[in-house]
Amino acid sequence: MRTIVVIGCGPWGLCVLERLLSRARAERRSVAIHVVEAGRPGTGVYSTDQPDYLVLNNPCGQLSLYAQPEPDRDPPYGLGLFEWARRRGYGWVGEECRVDRRARPVEPTDFLPRRLMGEYLNWFYETLVADAPAGVAVIHHPTSAVDVVAIGDRELVVLADGSSVAADRVVLTSGHTPNLPAAPGTPAAAWRSPYPVDPYTALPGPGGTVAVAGMGLVAYDLLAAMTTARGGRFEGDGDRLRYHPSGREPDVVLYSRSGVPPTAKPCSTADASATYRPVICTPERLGALRPGSIDFRADVLPLVEAEMQVRYHATAGGPGAAARLTAAWGAGRFAEEVAALAGCHGAFDPARFLGRGLDLPVLSSKDYESQVYDLVERDLDEALAGPERSPLKAALETTRILRDPLRSVLEYRALTLESYLDFHGRLRPAVNRVEAGPPLWRSQQLLALLDTGVVRVPLGPDPAVEPLPGGRAVLRSTALVRPHEETAELLIRGNLELPDVATSASPLLRALHRAGRLRPLCYGEVAVGSIDIDRDFHPVDRRGRPQPTIAVLGVLTEGIRYFTHYLPSPKSRLRAVLDAAHCAEGALP
Repeated sequence: MRTIVVIGCGPWGLCVLERLLSRARAERRSVAIHVVEAGRPGTGVYSTDQPDYLVLNNPCGQLSLYAQPEPDRDPPYGLGLFEWARRRGYGWVGEECRVDRRARPVEPTDFLPRRLMGEYLNWFYETLVADAPAGVAVIHHPTSAVDVVAIGDRELVVLADGSSVAADRVVLTSGHTPNLPAAPGTPAAAWRSPYPVDPYTALPGPGGTVAVAGMGLVAYDLLAAMTTARGGRFEGDGDRLRYHPSGREPDVVLYSRSGVPPTAKPCSTADASATYRPVICTPERLGALRPGSIDFRADVLPLVEAEMQVRYHATAGGPGAAARLTAAWGAGRFAEEVAALAGCHGAFDPARFLGRGLDLPVLSSKDYESQVYDLVERDLDEALAGPERSPLKAALETTRILRDPLRSVLEYRALTLESYLDFHGRLRPAVNRVEAGPPLWRSQQLLALLDTGVVRVPLGPDPAVEPLPGGRAVLRSTALVRPHEETAELLIRGNLELPDVATSASPLLRALHRAGRLRPLCYGEVAVGSIDIDRDFHPVDRRGRPQPTIAVLGVLTEGIRYFTHYLPSPKSRLRAVLDAAHCAEGALP
């Protein structure tokens, strides 16, 4: 009997397990699958004891772990998150999602609490295992792995409880493993980790100043912990909200390196990547670029921006506008045609969203706050219209539509080193602000918090931070004509660190790195983070040799792969499911 060990059973590990069981059933294979997961299998970061104000960042109608229909079979786990929630009887009672006859039913456009995703994932795991085919045993080890040691052509997985498992194949999907804390006295040590958010429901006390370094999804979680979790409440006011403070809120200062807030997600279950076919930034044009010498800003960004123009004008003017722009690209007169269509539909400038940022210079703190408020408010109006009626939202959605085609020019050292650093340091954050923003009602909440003064954005882009003893910090503006300064009692990092193999807090990753079985992604002698893997997901050792009995998927590979920190779902993220299937094929050849 073949033995496979899956280390880490969050959503990625669960996706691999589902593909393994599907393959074993189809081929009538006998296999023992050991699942090493200290928490509730399936849940990963979606702990079931989280408060309801921590919500998913995608509508529930887009999310499912059920990979694909099976011929002549209707498995009991064949439900997406929305269908599962409806069958369980979940609905909305105020701001909470509960099983209650009086509740408003869940809709596919709803952004559900993350704890419900955790419950769904654990249900999926238990139902999947109970439905395992004859000849397949799934053994759960409620502990963690601390080492993987080669024993001939097999692997010995050493567990924290003192036991071990000999395996033919090991799949590592441990997700957002933390890194070691920064050394005391270094600037990085001044920032507190954003998670868990529980301490921030009380610290610091009312009126204390908290600085949050980020304006994205993590920052919104922190805002919820420091407002609604302290007794504040929002109420509707047309397309806007009003915030009623509890009096227990701290004074929250938001800032970020770019100084630009993210764009909001419309409430829609439509996945345009399944229906829209690019006409300029096509797989063929991207495939014609030579891997290893690609400059994203020079070779790829013009294609992306042109495709955004096509989608903007096609949404505003119909298919004829798209045909005109496609023909103009081939004839070398694209800019002229864009200018002509702008006279009909209004001008759209992709560079404003993919890199240029705010209209500088900004004279004062008040000017900057006004710019931020206007950006959020205008974007909210577009999000309320939705991508079907908003040419701007349709254009911005293009970056998500192009996510999979762009992998061919972003992964496995396809970019030059200079372009890799430029993309991940400057362009990628701009793309994330466009395609991975919060639900639109988070923007409504932010405007309400700015209106009441509970939240402020006074510092402008990229302020300087000077740590002080006791966790305090002084923040000084760097881009305002009239300087501004704030002193914070607490400084919180408003983003997630990506796992780093060299500084990981994971005993397993440290052991594999010490043994030379894992190495960071390198360009020559320059280490740029991530785990180096080959195209079959096998980690590459310090001598450049793939480890054929180990595979690595998910967030651990971010850097050599592109955009792995999401839930695998065949409804909107099929690439992850295909990766899991490829991994299953390698584990069960």
